[in-house]
Amino acid sequence: MAASTNKSKTKQDIEDTIYDTTEALQERAEQTYDALLDRLRYERDGLERELKHEYRNARRYVRAHPEQGLGLAFAAGLVIGALITRK
Repeated sequence: MAASTNKSKTKQDIEDTIYDTTEALQERAEQTYDALLDRLRYERDGLERELKHEYRNARRYVRAHPEQGLGLAFAAGLVIGALITRK
């Protein structure tokens, strides 16, 4: 009878250990996930700021130098047209 009680106690100890370990791992996974989300949000915000800055710079340049934009478009059109007619 004592052996049976020891086995059930050992089984219960193992189950408790597994449960506690599972809870600890779940909590750690949630913390890691939250930290990763925070870092991704921070990186996204930085990229958005950089993209807006570059967009503003490009718009300013195009407004300040419209003739260069037209010349570039004309040259690109000539190159594309030449490539299309060669086939």
